[in-house]
Amino acid sequence: MPVRKFSILLFIFGILAGFIGAVIGEWLISSYYGVWPNILLMGIYFAQLALMAGLFCLIAELISPIINGRSWRLEYSGLSWKVLIPSTFVLLFAAGVIFQFIYSLNFSTVKPPDDIVIVMDISDSMNKTDPKRESLKAAAKLINNMKPSHRASVISFNEKASITKSMFTISDQHESLVAREQIKGLEYGGSTDIAGALDTALKEIDGNHKQGRKPMVILFSDGYSELDLTTVVQPYQDQEIIINTIGMSKIDKSGARLLKSIASRTGGSFHDVKKANDLTNVFEKIYLENQDRLLMTERHGLFKDSLYLAIFHIVLITIIGGLFGLALGILFDNRYLAKSYTITGLISGLLAGIVLEVGLQGSTIMSDFACRIAADILLTALTGLGTIIIPIRDKFSGGMARPSAGSDFSVKGTSAKRDRFSKGF
Repeated sequence: MPVRKFSILLFIFGILAGFIGAVIGEWLISSYYGVWPNILLMGIYFAQLALMAGLFCLIAELISPIINGRSWRLEYSGLSWKVLIPSTFVLLFAAGVIFQFIYSLNFSTVKPPDDIVIVMDISDSMNKTDPKRESLKAAAKLINNMKPSHRASVISFNEKASITKSMFTISDQHESLVAREQIKGLEYGGSTDIAGALDTALKEIDGNHKQGRKPMVILFSDGYSELDLTTVVQPYQDQEIIINTIGMSKIDKSGARLLKSIASRTGGSFHDVKKANDLTNVFEKIYLENQDRLLMTERHGLFKDSLYLAIFHIVLITIIGGLFGLALGILFDNRYLAKSYTITGLISGLLAGIVLEVGLQGSTIMSDFACRIAADILLTALTGLGTIIIPIRDKFSGGMARPSAGSDFSVKGTSAKRDRFSKGF
């Protein structure tokens, strides 16, 4: 007769697994985004999260085998240890790789920016804010790492804006080298005029316009300047040109607020850095965010408010949730648990997808990390509640009683363990 089972220890360990997996995942994203291929990064993210879920659930059942029964712990737990890696890490690694690849494909007519205008603050305050010229090194590094098919231009400004390097193709190694050398040769001095810098950047874009190419601006400044915000950003809004900004609220809060407003009005992102050393990877992060997207991070630029991508994102995370449930069923070698956990996994995946989509795309209540923690815990803990929501047959709720002659799991000439697994999956 079907019965409902609940293990408080399994549930608590599922929450713990989600939290630990989220912390590891956050380290992976912060350390290897832009270093590893995106498909590898997301494959490892979901693989380690599934491994944590499987490991902690297995330990919980070994301590208190409420779901699988004591006979499972005595006779079949050894098999669960053997299939732990294949059923969790391998399965979800493959899913993460495939789904991230699919999510990265661009099926719309909207294309990511391929002409990048870098606008650099070289006012006198930078001597104190950035004495080691980290911002200049970061801009030069970005040019070195951009796609060969892209173009770049560099604008430097204090009280006056000037074109440090006019638009050039990254594949032109000579021009790229010249651009990096000119950036490194910039000297700090003077006051700050952000309006003049953006006006010069727009003229540079208009003067080098090519049909079919999409421009984008990356603006860095540590200060503030008086300007009419509407007048400055309206031309960018009219041409749908994104301005991504980098500020330093610790140095100048009013300047950071201004830069954040500029970014939000044009559909760009704002990055607040505490010290100049943090600039090393921020430029490249902005560039990458506008070229692609990860299943576990916010979308930026033209794709930020895409309804199609929002729905697609939720669907993919929902399927991943179902695979988390299937992984637990395989781990415990029980087809009834697999069915129960897969269904609740799909439910938890749907909820996790909604949390990620709503939370990452502009929520002011939760940070991005908090959204990922919530989603990961939903995947690891809620999935394990399948035996409450969907009853399983009492004969197999322990699931692992030794098969008797003529039972569903007995096949002449085959061991009981092997038959249970092959018939169950």
